[in-house]
Amino acid sequence: MCFVRSGNIYVWSIADDAGDDDVAAKISCRPGALYNRGSCYEFFNSAITWDSAEEACRNLRPGSQLLSISSSREERIVSAYIRRYSSSYYVWIGLYAVPHANTLKWEWSDRSQYIPGTPLWDGRSPSTSISSSECVALYTYPSSSARWYQQNCDASYPYVCKYKA
Repeated sequence: MCFVRSGNIYVWSIADDAGDDDVAAKISCRPGALYNRGSCYEFFNSAITWDSAEEACRNLRPGSQLLSISSSREERIVSAYIRRYSSSYYVWIGLYAVPHANTLKWEWSDRSQYIPGTPLWDGRSPSTSISSSECVALYTYPSSSARWYQQNCDASYPYVCKYKA
């Protein structure tokens, strides 16, 4: 993980497998954001509800949404980034449930595919039982690996937005 500098703008960057020569894409991330494999990740330490966090991300810039996570590598990188800026353990991500025929159907707010029971759940799967815990927060306690927890969407936590670089 390193800083990329252009003028007075600094962006956290992760060198990807294809090389690390696309400085223009990295610089398209806002100052303080993390760049990784064509996406920018931006942490906000203000504690707000899931719906407010999703709205704040959408208003940040076109195509921005609450964080979706597509691999355990991405989860590790983003968790390390969050730990640099926050002492809060819970952070909103874009996974939420929609009640459907007496069960909960889980979806990413950016419409990327969620595959139930993926390894990103630490061997656990989100509950499909109807409940008030219909949003997911990433738990980033410093001495452990990240965990995903179902939470009431009205709880207030910091959040992470993701957008294309």
